[in-house]
Amino acid sequence: MGHLIACAYDMVCIYLTRYGFSETFFRSAPPPNPIDRIIYVGWLAKSRHFVQVYLKSGCPIPTTSPEWNLHHTELAETWLYVFVDKMHEFERLKNTDKISNAEKSKLEPPIELAGDSSFHVFI
Repeated sequence: MGHLIACAYDMVCIYLTRYGFSETFFRSAPPPNPIDRIIYVGWLAKSRHFVQVYLKSGCPIPTTSPEWNLHHTELAETWLYVFVDKMHEFERLKNTDKISNAEKSKLEPPIELAGDSSFHVFI
């Protein structure tokens, strides 16, 4: 989805999901003011819809798509120089969140599914 939006509108497409599959897509060389050429798209898994998301200027953004890293043009590579700090900040926050969640989960008792009749299909 992000590739299509980036190509069709010649914009940066930031694809956001709740479960860590967020990615950034670029197409060609950045314009003089690349910050004005960003669109944020969020995936709502439960309703299976995409929505446009409005974030504050300067917010952290996810790293680029692995496919983009393999198939980008030389001109498009200059986008990374504009956003590399924001991508590093996003990864730092994501890793901090993982550590925090791991610590919290150590304090919670394990879930016992065998005694719960609502999970009988999976057991």
